[in-house]
Amino acid sequence: MKNVYFLIILLLSSNSFSQERERIVSDNVLRSELTSWDPIRGEWLASSIEAMAVGNEIPDRTFPEDFTPDEMWRIVPQGTRERIVASSPLEQFRNENNSSNVSAVQQTLNRNCNPRIGRTFGDPHMVSFDGSTYSFQTVGEFVLARSNDGLFEVQTRQKPQSSDFSLNTAVAMNVAGDRLSIYAQDVPGSSQGNPVRLNGNPIQVRNATYYLPHGGTVRPESDGYLVSWPTGETARIQNRGSDFRFMNVTLNVFPCGREYNGLLGNANGTQNDDFDMRGKKAPASQFAFSSFGNQQLNRASDEMEKEYLAFLAKDFARTWRITDLTSLFEYDPGENTMTFTDESFPRVHRTLNGLTPQQQAIARKKCEDGGVTREEMGGCIYDQAFLEIPPSPRPIVNDPTINYKPSRLERPELNINPPAEPMTKPGGRPVKGTIHPDLLKEEPKVKPSQRVQENPTNPNQEKESQIKPNSESEPVSKPSAPVPSTTIPSTNSKPIKTKPVGTKPNPGPSNSPSPSPVLKGKGKK
Repeated sequence: MKNVYFLIILLLSSNSFSQERERIVSDNVLRSELTSWDPIRGEWLASSIEAMAVGNEIPDRTFPEDFTPDEMWRIVPQGTRERIVASSPLEQFRNENNSSNVSAVQQTLNRNCNPRIGRTFGDPHMVSFDGSTYSFQTVGEFVLARSNDGLFEVQTRQKPQSSDFSLNTAVAMNVAGDRLSIYAQDVPGSSQGNPVRLNGNPIQVRNATYYLPHGGTVRPESDGYLVSWPTGETARIQNRGSDFRFMNVTLNVFPCGREYNGLLGNANGTQNDDFDMRGKKAPASQFAFSSFGNQQLNRASDEMEKEYLAFLAKDFARTWRITDLTSLFEYDPGENTMTFTDESFPRVHRTLNGLTPQQQAIARKKCEDGGVTREEMGGCIYDQAFLEIPPSPRPIVNDPTINYKPSRLERPELNINPPAEPMTKPGGRPVKGTIHPDLLKEEPKVKPSQRVQENPTNPNQEKESQIKPNSESEPVSKPSAPVPSTTIPSTNSKPIKTKPVGTKPNPGPSNSPSPSPVLKGKGKK
């Protein structure tokens, strides 16, 4: 019996010692340094970093800025950052929790690399993180990019516009554990529903930044949304067209010790392996045909180019198609990822060789006048000549922290999301990884349709130009302001025609935090 008592006392003492060690390391290094810099912002940032390291939700903001933890970290004085990094304040979390979040947070605190940009645009064309460019005429849902730690993933849905052209019509993301989806078409649950879903529930992103539970943000832009991860990655979603609505997606990632894969490649600095398929080398012909519009490709025969396009649309595409288990999208009852899949597409492969020199010259002039860079010129000529899609140059994502000096706060100022719209049923419970919540329910029950109306059409919104058979508005680049009240309102207010069906079912809510990255079922208040 004495041995039992001794063991209990030893365990309690060990636990107390661990907690005390955690408190001392945290208080004396991370929290003390940050609160010395700014008592209010520093306290929030220290608590947010610790929460991120174990996959918990971050605390509410108590200051006027709409910053993510990464953005707040960037305005901390360099000397303070260096002292915190030198102390390795998160090593205890790695030892005690063995969480992949710790590595991602440490890389954020000690980032020593520049962002890599990848993009999918037009009908669609891809620009990998390493600069490879190619046309990707396919139909279905794909992994555009994801990280090896499970905290970053972006999936896109490509829908046919005709028998030989497809466009991006939806995007779904894992934002540090929160499942976010945005729809240009086929909005789930309503014929005129809100196009943005967080963990299965519609959210309003109109006139101010929306805060995600695990530290990410969604900022409304003049032509779409800017999604920011708490560790610094961004996704710029631009809404395009009117009769056939679609979107362009531009990603910024930081390959500092993190590994990436997907349609946009691995961000390792070399183009030669961007088309390798999960350990399997791509055909050697990729060196001649992988870059859309390059000199070698222009000299190649039309038949050989089409043969390589067929490889991209079949073998390469199959590698990155998602499954029902890995999908981040929302579906209406009776639908799944196969509903939006057609592996026989495209019926015909179109190439620049099918255009006359005059057609190419006219399209090139419009693309150059529209500010399109050399790297994306081939895709722009293709879009302009075949579909008359106006040029869409790579958007500039403005950094709200550049030269930003925070004003002193005398007291905390609560800064949270506005009250949520009334809902028929609460959102789903937390789900680990990227497994879609619908597949984990025992007996799904369809809840009634939820109709969340958008704002009335903005009378000042410019009329979108007519294209054949699409239309598209000129992109507008505007920096995001650091204060939520000054962000740009969304103009995505037109009703979207989709099938009038009910919303997908969701499991019950859960309030218990998870020690690992999770896809939560409820947002912040």
